[in-house]
This record gives sequence, C-alpha cells and structure tokens, in this order.
Amino acid sequence: MNSIHPFDALIPAPFSVEKRDGTIAPANLKTLHADPEFSGLAEEFVRLAAVFGIRLAVSSDPDADLVLRRNDSLEAEGWSIRVEPASILLESAGRAGMFYAFSAFAQMLFAAEIRGPASAVLPCGAVTDRPRFAWRSFLLDSARHFQTPATVKAVIRLLAHFRLNTFHWHLTDGQGWRIATDTVPPEANTAELTAGQYTRGELRDVAEFAAQHGIRIVPEIDIPGHSRGLLKACPQYACDPMSPGSEFCLGNPETIPFLKKVFAELLDIFPDSPVIHMGGDEADTAHWEKCPRCLAAMKASGCRDMRELENRFMIEMTRFLVERGRTPMLWGTCSGQTYPPDTILQSWLDIREPLRIAPNGNKIVYSIHNSLYFDYPENPSEPFETWMFELSEKGVYMTDPYITWEEKVKDAIFGTEACLWTEMVPEWRVMRKILPRLGAYAECAWSLPEKKLWHDYLRRKELLEAAGYYDYLLENCREKGKK
Repeated sequence: MNSIHPFDALIPAPFSVEKRDGTIAPANLKTLHADPEFSGLAEEFVRLAAVFGIRLAVSSDPDADLVLRRNDSLEAEGWSIRVEPASILLESAGRAGMFYAFSAFAQMLFAAEIRGPASAVLPCGAVTDRPRFAWRSFLLDSARHFQTPATVKAVIRLLAHFRLNTFHWHLTDGQGWRIATDTVPPEANTAELTAGQYTRGELRDVAEFAAQHGIRIVPEIDIPGHSRGLLKACPQYACDPMSPGSEFCLGNPETIPFLKKVFAELLDIFPDSPVIHMGGDEADTAHWEKCPRCLAAMKASGCRDMRELENRFMIEMTRFLVERGRTPMLWGTCSGQTYPPDTILQSWLDIREPLRIAPNGNKIVYSIHNSLYFDYPENPSEPFETWMFELSEKGVYMTDPYITWEEKVKDAIFGTEACLWTEMVPEWRVMRKILPRLGAYAECAWSLPEKKLWHDYLRRKELLEAAGYYDYLLENCREKGKK
C-alpha cells in the first residue's frame, strides 16, 4: 500500500475524513451509474479512468461499481466520497458539488496510482466536504494582455478543479477595451500590449462554459477612471477633448446616459451574472479640478471636493444596476467614500480596509494585493513592476481574510479573490502564473483554518506533482478550453 493515504492527498483540505479497514483496486471499477442530473459528468469519469487504463462503462444499474448520486441533505456546494471494498459512491446536492467530488476523486486516483496499476489501491473510508467561504473568486485581466476564449476557458476549468466558484473578468482598462458592443466604437480597443476583442457570441459561450462548471462570471467595466482607450475614441465624454486622459467628465450631463447604455449592453451579454463590477478606483482628480463643468457640478451638488462628486456619480451608476436586479461591486478604496449596503466592496489596498467598510453594512471580498495578486513575482527572477512585492506560494497560503480582527469583520467578509493582472503577463504565461499558487489560495478560500498546515499542504502538493496530477490538470484544462 502507498505510504500516503489518498484521502490525505486532497487539495484543498476537506472538512472531514474517516478512514476504515479494507481496500478496492481502481482496476476493479468496471461500471459507472450517474443520476440524471449528473449524466453529463459521466464522460469526465470515463476519460479520467482511461488515463490509468481502466475501461469504465456507463450503466443504468444503480448498483454499479462507481455511482454518482444526488443527496439533498448536503450543502449546496458540499460533496462526499465513500469508498467500500466493492464500490465507490460520490454524492452531492448539485452539479458544482459533483464536479468538486470528481476533482477530488482524480487526486485520489493519481495518489493511488503513483507506483503503477499493479499495486494501486484505494483504502476504504469516507470524505465529506463543504466550503468555508461562499465567495471563492479569481480575477483575470484580459484588458492589458488579451487571452483567447480557449485560454479563458482553460483558466475557468482550472478554477473549478480547485473548488473556486467565481470568475471576475476584467474586460476594460486604459490599454484595451475587449467587449465588442454597439455603443462603444472599435477604436476604443487601443490594444496597446496585444490585439484582440471578444464578440458577443464568444462572451456568451464563455459564460455558458463557466455555468457548466458551477462558476458565476462577474464582468467588469472599469469607470470613471482606467478609461483612456474609450475616451480617446469618444473624447466628448472627457473633461478636455483635446487631451482626454483616463477619467470620464463628472460634470458632463451626457456621461451617465452614455455609460448606462454601455452597461445595458453588458447586462444583455451576461444575463445570468447576478453581480456586475463597475471598478470605481484609482481615478485621478487632476482633470476634474481644472474642468469648469466638474467644478460647477461640485458646487451645485454641495460637494466639498471631487471625491464626493465622484462618490455621487458612482452611486447613481450603482442604482442603475440595482434597478435592473443586479448587485453592484466596486473596488474597496473607492475614493474613501461610503456606498449603499447593497454594494459589494472589494478590499485590495490595505488589510485595514475591511475595518473601515464593515460598519457601513457592505459585504466585502478580501483581495489584499501583497497576499493575493498573482501578477506579483513568485521569485525575483520573473518580470515585475516596481510596485510589486515578491509573493511566494507560502505567502499566499498564510493569508487569512480575518487577520486579527475576526470579531469586527467576520460578518462582513463573505469571500476572497485572487487576482492576475496582466501588465507583465502575456497569454502564454497565464497558466504558469496561476499554478502552483492556485492550490495554496484555494485552501485559504475553501478549507477551515484548523485544517491548514503549510508543511502538510506542501507534502500533499509534492505527492500530486510526483504522481503527474498537475501535468494531467494542465493538459485536461487546455483540451477542454478548446471545445
């Protein structure tokens, strides 16, 4: 028998493991039965088994060797695997949970098969799992360096394998406007680093692919700053049309109607995205402070400074989303102002941000940059910008959103998000930047703190790497992304 129990090889660490006497040889698995809800996942198991030379046939017999069964007593994303001497049962309350069970089963098989099929066995026992956080997200920046739909799908598939459930898609910025819409002219896509734009059909196809993997998409159009390309194409919405800059004019009465049209198109493209990100961060006030229309608007509204005017502007835009049944999301610093409690705020700049935001009643997604920004170099030999920190896999693993203020922020923080910004990351480097740190992040997002131990995680990761799991994972995700 292997020196490491396959239940002890799972990443992220599961909620509960019970080991029992007895074993089953994976080679003895001949038939697979799936409840109707999971029939679409049957092929996943067949293809996985084939990696190890196991011929698994789909069967209508509910007493098959491998069974995928619905269990409504489990939590929405919960799952369980029970290994018996003659059969294996996987249960979940929905498709997402069953995919998580599939990914865990894959890790178990690779751990069991590390010495080859002749000695491969799965010890009997049961594992039951459920997430720590409801929001487990990853951001991909497609605005700086563009990625093809196949690469975006491969990333989404990778997230699902590590039990993440949200994909934050940063689609616009100063360097590129990646959404083909009727409202925004093609010239807005300056494509300063790489060319590329997604058609409506491609965006919807990616959204459908994400839904099949239990992942919600949070699309982002970043306003009122980070808009250099759009304002170059539409200078009439800038404070100075001769020198548009990156910020929309807050005093122009046509700005908000124009942006509402832009977001209306986004809502049409992503009808199943309950949360829409509007950016709202890092806007420079210099143009506003010199703009007669902005100065007049500030005076007329009784605002003390441009940050207050920006706050009013963004609140009106968030109300547009709320009126249409969507939840607005903004970057947490957001001019340091207060936003309605129905607006999700994403903390990224400082670990103290949640302390400022929580008393206002906003839900918070924790994304503090020096712990969760995957564009930061894993080692100093990688390309990096001057503002970046070194962020090792261990540095990611040590992250905890509650820090030392759990009693003050626990009710507000409902999830986490790791981010891959791409100023320094061309498409061919994307997967390499995500792995292996994604497993470390997933354990922070999914597993209970008491289940986390760095040296234990390192042992599990090294075992799976030695068994070939990560090679399989990358090949599998790329293959699925092309379909």
